[in-house]
Amino acid sequence: MLTRPGPTALLLLGALLALAGTASAQAPPAAEVPGVSSWLTGRELHVEAKLSPGLPEAARQRLASGLPTTVGWTIRLFVFRNLWWDALKDERLYAVTATYRPDTSDYVVERRLDARLLDTQVVPARDEAAAALSRVPGLPVFTMGDHLLGKKLVVRLRCRYGSGVALGVVPTSDETDWARSGIFEWTAASAR
Repeated sequence: MLTRPGPTALLLLGALLALAGTASAQAPPAAEVPGVSSWLTGRELHVEAKLSPGLPEAARQRLASGLPTTVGWTIRLFVFRNLWWDALKDERLYAVTATYRPDTSDYVVERRLDARLLDTQVVPARDEAAAALSRVPGLPVFTMGDHLLGKKLVVRLRCRYGSGVALGVVPTSDETDWARSGIFEWTAASAR
């Protein structure tokens, strides 16, 4: 015969879930993006950032295991507004995948922007592969249009370096908080 749990059992279960939720919410992030650099070259907006203090330990362990390890950087361009939410103008996904090749004892690093292959590089050491995973290397990410002339702009990005499943069904991800560049303006002089 099945019985319903009493109020004390439900209260105890609720307290345990609340403690588990606050413990995970208070855990410091394994990595952060300390700053975002952006600059214009003609109509191209370049973005540069890196993880600090480097690739988190869980991602390093995955890389050391020989499994393909992917780090995704979500990069967004906003029109900056003082008194209202910023207006999203464009979003790109920069992904880096490092794969160990046991036959040659090296790593293949693939860089992609919006799933389009940018380049493939072979690096001899795991530290070099980890360094490639943990940075955005001054990449031309956005092409500026005339609709952005004279507007105050800002770039925001975050890095997703891991994923998993909680309670067997709930997808989770390990990622940094959003980091932001300084405010800049695209002028007609820089458009040439």
